[in-house]
Amino acid sequence: MVAPPQRHAIIVTVLFALMLCIGLIGRAPHQQANAASVPVSIPDPAPPAPTAPPTPPPSLPTPSDITAPVRSGDNLAKIFARHGLGAGDLQMVLDSGPHGKRLAAIMPGHEFDFTADDDGNLQHLTYRLDRLQSVRFRRVRNRFEATEIVREPDRVRIYRSAKIENEQSLFTTCKELGLSDRFATRLADIFKWDIDFILDVRPGDEFHVLFEEHRVDGEFIRNGDILAAEFVNRGRTYTAVRYTDPDGVASFYSPDGGAMRKAFLRAPLDFTRVSSRFNLKRVHPLWKSSMPHRGIDYAAPTGTAVKAAGDGIVANKSRTRPNGNYVVIQHGARYHTKYLHLSRFAANLAEGQAVTQGQTIGRVGATGWATGPHLHYEFLVDGVHQNPSTASMPKAEPITVVERDDFHSATTPLLADLQNRKTDHLVTFRSPVP
Repeated sequence: MVAPPQRHAIIVTVLFALMLCIGLIGRAPHQQANAASVPVSIPDPAPPAPTAPPTPPPSLPTPSDITAPVRSGDNLAKIFARHGLGAGDLQMVLDSGPHGKRLAAIMPGHEFDFTADDDGNLQHLTYRLDRLQSVRFRRVRNRFEATEIVREPDRVRIYRSAKIENEQSLFTTCKELGLSDRFATRLADIFKWDIDFILDVRPGDEFHVLFEEHRVDGEFIRNGDILAAEFVNRGRTYTAVRYTDPDGVASFYSPDGGAMRKAFLRAPLDFTRVSSRFNLKRVHPLWKSSMPHRGIDYAAPTGTAVKAAGDGIVANKSRTRPNGNYVVIQHGARYHTKYLHLSRFAANLAEGQAVTQGQTIGRVGATGWATGPHLHYEFLVDGVHQNPSTASMPKAEPITVVERDDFHSATTPLLADLQNRKTDHLVTFRSPVP
């Protein structure tokens, strides 16, 4: 039998345990309810992405290595600004001496190459005028040094030949060969003392020419000097070769050393046509009566340059009612030339003045008894009028005896080359096609 105190302790322990169980049972639903009532943690939505800042305008390029052609209306300041180069660099380039001053006259077709560092500071600039000429500017601290570069082109010998057909002119025929009017003029200038290329050229005439062609890196740049040429006019052959004398003066001579240049030009201007020929029985167009025409009338636009036919002294510069403005030149003791109907005289032309062959003495006009703009040209020998287109012209001085050996050494290979190529061309041209 349990003692009362022990029994009392047991009862207290049981009651405490019972109360604890009841408390736990009563608390569980409450905790579950609380657990169910706890809201689920949902992450907040991501904030909207910030609006991208506007795209900045494109910056000017840093010209680490840029080629800039010169456009119409460009100057160097515009080109520098267009490619992000500073005004300070521009001024230093312009202040680099005489070559810098040349940059004030840039033109379309010229070209610049720029090289700059990562900060856009100009380091090198090359100014190219063409394939042969350029100026290079190099930065040396706070200034630029300039150097001119001139390339020597390769010189290649070229041969061309053609026959003038139908009503073709020398200029038309040259153009068909891919040769410029300037080249045709140079070719005509060689033979102009013997051949009048307006009046004398006929269908069937032919020419053969050996000349230099200038090339850079294999690319054609321009035609160079004519070295030797042959022109067959009305069955007569004229041959010329280029020779440079010890003074560096180049002229054309016949193979035996005679000068191609004569003392007088056949025609003292570039004319459009012959409007009236030398005719001692001519009927004058104004007066309708027989009046000898003791010269040749060359029709040409007003203002066309009239040239002295040969070296001489201005004997007369005046004006009369029939002649209009006119000039007379005396060439030594035997020869005189006259130039009538000029619109005006050359500036500073005066009586007693010495003139040289080809020097402009006046301009074409229609002063005096003239029906239109033209030059009336007269050629007199010992006071007697001669036909300028047929008169025998005195020759210029030939190669001197002292130079003769040098002349033949320099020209014989050129003439041989011309003849060899001519022979090869004719054989190829005349050979039947297999």
